Amino acid sequence: MKLKQLAIASTLALVSMTAFADHGPTCGKGKFDKTTWQEHRAEHFEKHQERLHTVLQLTAAQESAWNTYKSQIKPKDKAEHPDVAALEKLNTVQRLDKMEALGKERDAEHAQRSKAIRTFYAQLNDSQKKVFDENAFPHPHHGGRGHDHGGPQHDKPHHDKPQS
Repeated sequence: MKLKQLAIASTLALVSMTAFADHGPTCGKGKFDKTTWQEHRAEHFEKHQERLHTVLQLTAAQESAWNTYKSQIKPKDKAEHPDVAALEKLNTVQRLDKMEALGKERDAEHAQRSKAIRTFYAQLNDSQKKVFDENAFPHPHHGGRGHDHGGPQHDKPHHDKPQS
């Protein structure tokens, strides 16, 4: 019986300690502050594009396609969510209409970005396509790179990771 109580007490102590643990200087501290979020997002995009440009080793002839691609996929500055106060003033059908319109807008932006990616991808040679496939988009399960938690792994290109 005492062993069971000790196990429960240890588990509770461990859970309590992790709840108060310091997760480092960049993990969640001010990151989603509305005044700095767009700035953080733009900075992250630029760093990612610089790394991608470096690892792709583009030819001079491909630079124009790169610049077009980069300008077409750049995140737009906009509010993250619809105005909740404005939505609360609408009835259910009006809210549905508003959300459908926002969804169509998001789908159109996604289609534009997809077209830009496909157009640029067609300009790459086979080895560049492989590098692009490995580095263009975050891989959430590869060393935590899908989320910006800083640290040495975050700044490395994905293709540098040894294959297991």
